[in-house]
Amino acid sequence: MNYLLNLWRFPILSIVLSSLFLSSLPVSANAQTSTIPSSEASAQPLGEKIATNQITSIDSGSIDLLSQQTPTSEMLLAQSVKVNSQLEKQILEVLRRHPEVMFEVLQKYAIEQQAKEQKAQAEAIKQVRTNTKALIGDAPVMGASDRKIVMVEFSDFQCPFCATADKSVKQFMAKHKDKVTLVYKHFPLTQIHPEALPAARAAWAANKQGKFWEYHDALFANQAKLGETFYLETATGLKLDLNKFNADRKIADNFIVEDFKLGRKLGIDGTPTFIINGEVVTGAASLADLENALAKVTKK
Repeated sequence: MNYLLNLWRFPILSIVLSSLFLSSLPVSANAQTSTIPSSEASAQPLGEKIATNQITSIDSGSIDLLSQQTPTSEMLLAQSVKVNSQLEKQILEVLRRHPEVMFEVLQKYAIEQQAKEQKAQAEAIKQVRTNTKALIGDAPVMGASDRKIVMVEFSDFQCPFCATADKSVKQFMAKHKDKVTLVYKHFPLTQIHPEALPAARAAWAANKQGKFWEYHDALFANQAKLGETFYLETATGLKLDLNKFNADRKIADNFIVEDFKLGRKLGIDGTPTFIINGEVVTGAASLADLENALAKVTKK
C-alpha cells in the first residue's frame, strides 16, 4: 500500500500521523512472497540505486536514505501552510477525542488510491496481453514458439520462494512446453537480497552467450553459494567466454532496470509473480496454481 505514504502530502495529516499513528502502523506481507520494503518502493527507484551503486540491505543506512528523501511534516508545513503551535495542539486534541474522524479520512483516501492503482494495473496488464512482442522484448524465452499463451515470470535469484516456485515451473513447462511460452523478467529485491542484483547481472551475461536457462538453474539450485566466486565458477563450467561474460555483466544494469520498471507498472511488488495471458499468480506457486491459471486463460 504505497499510497499510504502519499498522506505526507497533506500538511494537517502529516502532523497527526507523526504525532499519533506513524510509529504504530503494522506491517504485513505475503508469507510466500518476497516483497519490496517500503523504503525501496517509495524512496528511490531501482534504476537510481543501480546508477549510483546504492544497493543496500535493510539497516540504518536504508532508514537514513528514506528519511533523506521523504519530507518531514515540518518541511511540508513550511512549504505549504502555516500552522502555529496552538492550532496544532487544538487539532490533536480534537482528534484524540474523536479518532473516528481521522480513521474515516484515512480509510476514504486509502480506498480511492487503491481503486486508482487497481485500474492502472488492469490497464497495464491489458496492454501487455495485446502486445506480446513488446512484452517479451529481448528477454530469455523457452517453450512454445507460437507465443499464443505467454507466462511471464518476475523473479529474484536470491528469493527462497522463487527457488521453490521454480520446481513447479519446471514441472509445468515439461507438461506444457508445446503450448506455453515462458518469459523470464528480472525483479531483484536489492534491499533484502544483497546478491539478487549481482546474480541477475551474471544471468543476463550468460544469456548473451545463449546459456541463460542453464545459468538460471545453477543459481536457483545453489542459493547458499551466491557470490562472485560462484558466478565465475558457473560461467567456467558452462564454458562461457569469461572476458565477454565479465564485460557483459558491466552493462547489464540498464536492461535489468527495464524489467523492474515493467514489473512495477504492472503493480508487482513481490517475487515470484507470474502473469499468464493476464492471469496473475503470486507467491511460491504450486503446479496446481499454474495449472488453474492456464485453465482460466484457455477458456477465454
